Amino acid sequence: MKNSLKLLFVALLGFLFVISPSMAQQKTPAKDPAGKKRVVELPFPVAVLHVQSILSDAKAVKSIRDQVTKFGSSFEKEIQKERDAIRTANQELARQRTILAPEAFAEKRREFEQRVVEVQRLVQKRQRELDTSRNEAMAQVNSSYVEIVSAIAQEQNLALILKKDQTAFSVKTLDITQDVLSRLNKKLPTVKVKKPGKK
Repeated sequence: MKNSLKLLFVALLGFLFVISPSMAQQKTPAKDPAGKKRVVELPFPVAVLHVQSILSDAKAVKSIRDQVTKFGSSFEKEIQKERDAIRTANQELARQRTILAPEAFAEKRREFEQRVVEVQRLVQKRQRELDTSRNEAMAQVNSSYVEIVSAIAQEQNLALILKKDQTAFSVKTLDITQDVLSRLNKKLPTVKVKKPGKK
């Protein structure tokens, strides 16, 4: 009888040993005491980063913004002078319309229109120059930002960093934004923006 029980016990252990891997693969989501499904916590090295906060709060970005604003104000004054001159020229052209011969007036009109086109081109040129200077300065910020994020990823053995605005929810402990911002402010507190149009 004892031998029969031993054989049965050994057979039962063998059976459990064989089926346990397949049972482990077919586990259903864990349930809480109320019987509702809940998310199973899995250890995964992931972090969250609020990129927009970096772009708005970083000292270097603020310094770039201030410098670009000053350049923009300077250009606006230059353009305003040109616009005032065009307005005066237009008024003078209207006054001369009744005293000039048709051919002479047509010539004056062509000269005026050419001047308007030149001012429009100047506005576009200044805007391109301003954009170029801003983009070159921001490229320096982006380079430092990428280096810092990469360093933090290595330090914390992160496999994935998600943008905060692309996540529905995340706990505060996953957020590395302040760490990135602090390091960026220390490494690159300011960036000199090249004068627009200067090569």
